[in-house]
Amino acid sequence: MDIYVRDGSIIVSGVSCFDLARSCDCGQAFRWKNTGNGWFGVAGGRGATVRQTGETLIITPGKDKDVGFWLNYFDLYRNYQAIEDEVRCDATLGKCLDYASGIHIFNQDPFETLISFIISANNNIKRITGIVDRLCILAGEKHEGTTEYYSFPAPEAIAELTVEQLTAIGSGYRAPYIKGSARMIADGYELETLRNVPTAAARKELLRFPGVGPKVADCVLLFSLGHADAFPLDVWMKRAMRLMYFQGAEPGKKAMEDQIAALGPNSGILQQYIFQYARENM
Repeated sequence: MDIYVRDGSIIVSGVSCFDLARSCDCGQAFRWKNTGNGWFGVAGGRGATVRQTGETLIITPGKDKDVGFWLNYFDLYRNYQAIEDEVRCDATLGKCLDYASGIHIFNQDPFETLISFIISANNNIKRITGIVDRLCILAGEKHEGTTEYYSFPAPEAIAELTVEQLTAIGSGYRAPYIKGSARMIADGYELETLRNVPTAAARKELLRFPGVGPKVADCVLLFSLGHADAFPLDVWMKRAMRLMYFQGAEPGKKAMEDQIAALGPNSGILQQYIFQYARENM
């Protein structure tokens, strides 16, 4: 990749095997919106419009000090071409690429990811996005400029909200879970410590948080803590796996676990390909 900063924008050329639109719209993050002139999003307290032309990304505004952040956020250091080359040789997975090629796993803030996916339980993307936006307006820091936006709130700010305030923004029964999980972080729990422990142990720790089940835990591990083998499995994904690998039959728990393990150390990334294929075809 060639990277330079010019006229207030970060320009990254030579970005291969990356589809910005698919990556922003695949259900892994809830603060990216298609403006018609790129995708505007907020990450790490930074608001930016990102445009893609071929193998070039333009991130505006962007400064020298932000280059490393955005390259890591969009997971541009990982060799996705090698992953897709392997997928292409697999008769089952290969058919996913027409729908999912170029999807990158974003490296999001762990606390934001935790709260966002607690909100996601039994919910749809449009409602999740609205609740997250209202939470940011309620308790996040306001930034003014060419585009006004709000940072994701700090754990302390959410922990100090009342259940009634959280319910009022549409979170429903999830409100006490949001508040309780934020309180655990505000009181000193370090999510980053889960980055460098085995996935199973990290999942077990996350299950201690209010409102966190196995699917939410795996979303946090995959989308923010670098566990590429975490495989979020909900009703939709179970159906997709049944149709792709079990001829539509209901597998036992061990059979499903064995099939996921057989996908290898990047099974979580492959999960996104399967999800996108299922989203378009099932």
